[in-house]
Amino acid sequence: MSALRRNREHRGGGGASRKRRSPGNGRILFLFGTFSVLLAAIVVRLVWVQVVVAPAYAAQATAQRMNDIELTARRGTIYDRSGEPLAVTVDASTVYANPGSVKDKAQTAQVLASVLGGAAKDYEAKLSRETSFVYIARKIDPQKAKTLEAQLKEKSLKGIGFLEDSLRVYPSGELACQVLGFVGVDNEGLAGIEKQYNSVLAGKPGVLLGECDPYGRLIPGGVQKTIKAVDGKDIVLTIDKDIQNAAQTELAAAVLKWGAKGGSVIVMNPQTGEIYAMASTPTFDPNAYQTADQQAIRNVATSDSYEPGSTIKAITAAAVIDEKLYKPDSMFELPPTLTVAGYTIHDSEERGTVNWSLTQIVTNSSNVGAVQLGTALGKQGLYDYFARFGLTKTTGVDFPGEAKGLLADPSTWSSASIANIPFGQGLSTTPLQLTRAVSALANGGQLVTPHFLLKVPQDPNYSMVWPKSTACSAETARTATSILTQVVSDGTGKAAAVPGYAVAGKTGTAQIALGSGLGYAQGQYIASFIGYLPADNPQVIISVKLDQPSNSIYGGTVAAPLFSAIAKFTVEHLGISPSTGALSTGTPAK
Repeated sequence: MSALRRNREHRGGGGASRKRRSPGNGRILFLFGTFSVLLAAIVVRLVWVQVVVAPAYAAQATAQRMNDIELTARRGTIYDRSGEPLAVTVDASTVYANPGSVKDKAQTAQVLASVLGGAAKDYEAKLSRETSFVYIARKIDPQKAKTLEAQLKEKSLKGIGFLEDSLRVYPSGELACQVLGFVGVDNEGLAGIEKQYNSVLAGKPGVLLGECDPYGRLIPGGVQKTIKAVDGKDIVLTIDKDIQNAAQTELAAAVLKWGAKGGSVIVMNPQTGEIYAMASTPTFDPNAYQTADQQAIRNVATSDSYEPGSTIKAITAAAVIDEKLYKPDSMFELPPTLTVAGYTIHDSEERGTVNWSLTQIVTNSSNVGAVQLGTALGKQGLYDYFARFGLTKTTGVDFPGEAKGLLADPSTWSSASIANIPFGQGLSTTPLQLTRAVSALANGGQLVTPHFLLKVPQDPNYSMVWPKSTACSAETARTATSILTQVVSDGTGKAAAVPGYAVAGKTGTAQIALGSGLGYAQGQYIASFIGYLPADNPQVIISVKLDQPSNSIYGGTVAAPLFSAIAKFTVEHLGISPSTGALSTGTPAK
């Protein structure tokens, strides 16, 4: 082989060698492209995480680290009209745990049980929950909390915390219990005045915000913020603590004496509607309301209605006088019985035919006479006057859950309605409705709004509007008062007398209705009396009611003495002067 050929072969071989290196260059490009794509993806992901969704992740992380604890506002005090506290707030402590920080759950539970009471296993169950906060005990005595804290510290047991708290206390126990009501564990008013004025009394709770580690411990230098609680305002009620106590004491004694199932009392200023006392039996202790009987919690004076019986004759008589149909000495011939629509009406005691004046119809509490008065008014007239005296609507009292009784529209009355409604059957009222209605006879014909709130000392501008309306003329009210005074001096209400004072009032002995169309319970009655004094310048109206007395049933025998006892205490306590002159008995009929 020549040198020239070898030289050509050598160059040709060199050319073949360069073609075999081309696949290597492709792999490098592929790897470079792949890495570029991955790098771009990482960059996009970083941009997404650190820019687009970063705020959301940051908020989520912060939420996981932040714990908030509610700071209880101090509830306002409830005072009676003379400044005596009826409901107060005292210091208390709340115990909580962060289960993640409790290392020895069994021993911690034993210490909790030994100081707080209860079973250790129950505390251990709480300490085993998967949460960073759990209540152990709420509103306990601060001294007990200090004892617990010391024992936990002595045993080096961690994870238990303490908060300042408050506890609602009723220093007089059962006094005015149905009126005051009570609050729940979260300081929320659940019944009575506590519920009615919760927005005033409760204040606004605060919040403690703290950045914590996974075990719930505060992070030094972490985010912490406190929003202070705003304490509630005090309120002053129209209730008089001493009159309330007398009303409850006398009512309980009367229930026992007459073998009654229960009863109620209302003491009110007929001129203003200010309620001095409101009592019901049975009672309960609002400091331990959780164990109270539900019936005892009910304020029956506002929530329960009943057929008022003969006490309503005071309104029937006032209606015919205001309508100028009759005068106090207008005469009526009253047969022993009266049959209307197949129903026989008779008086409580058998008698023959008599000629009685309108005044005598009321003082002797004649059902037959009341029917004649109602018939003279007619269905619509009787309804209209009962409506003017507030018997078709609630009183507007500042108290939750008020009922309004029942008086049907006259278009739905049966043919017998005009014969029983005038003497208090076939309609129902609450004790407060009736008290308000009769108050109009005591104050010159004005229908006032009963109320409990006297003032909010820390808010002089707090809106308190107690509307009035006209029920009858002032002349009618004076005339009716003179008739009702004779009920006590000469009629069925003699036992309601108060020495030195002219008393106007009306007795009631009512059957207990079973329900629509079911008639009346045999042998079951409500004995009642409603009256006011001094009759020549009325300052106090008192309504008393005893449910199902067993030793006697008559309002003049059972309820009138209860009225007298409460009235005597009230006028002396308030310093109301005795009566000074006789009342007019009205103008003779022409």
